[in-house]
Amino acid sequence: MVSEQSLAHASIDPMSVTKETSSSAAFHLPAQVISIKLDGTNFLSWSAQLLPLFRSYGLMGIVDGSEPSPSKFCSTEHQTQGVLNSDYVVWQYKDQTILGWIISSLSPAVVSTIYGLETSRLAWQALGARFAAPSTSRISLIKRKLQSLQQGSMQCQQFLDAVKSLADELSAVGKPIDDSDLILSVLNGLNSSFHSFVTTYMLLAKEKSMSFSDFHAELLNFDLM
Repeated sequence: MVSEQSLAHASIDPMSVTKETSSSAAFHLPAQVISIKLDGTNFLSWSAQLLPLFRSYGLMGIVDGSEPSPSKFCSTEHQTQGVLNSDYVVWQYKDQTILGWIISSLSPAVVSTIYGLETSRLAWQALGARFAAPSTSRISLIKRKLQSLQQGSMQCQQFLDAVKSLADELSAVGKPIDDSDLILSVLNGLNSSFHSFVTTYMLLAKEKSMSFSDFHAELLNFDLM
């Protein structure tokens, strides 16, 4: 993150920053909006909560690089005088606001990934490269979690959400799982109270395949019986 000390040695021409520009750079984000902390296994759901924020505040261009940083100084004379470009000041405020949001949404174990990175774009790219890139080890880890996931004391809907979350993670790294395999993962993880449902489904599956959405609905209907 850009240090406050580096800005302390430069001044801003107060006449060059209008009230309109200053107010447009003010962002008030409710803390509860960022509820998912990136822990290294949930990049898809984590990024899904941040991207709409970036778009709604008109900040996506800073994150994706389509709105690059303006020049720090408007002229050599201003550089000599230490007068910062007002557009740069506003851009940097936005950039550091985004970076603050990103940092606040990281688990302690993940924060080290962006140590030393001074812009939101660099931080976003680093996190994506580490946690969204389809590495063999990461894909294997997600698959093992999916195969070993058990319902245990979870409610049926909670268990289905957990399974779907892992499936979405695989899709995010370019390894989507077939509906039939996803259904099998659910069946293998259900607790004993769903034994009759599993038996019935296996018999029906021999005659006709079922989409995961239909299976999801049937399982929840059974749970309500």
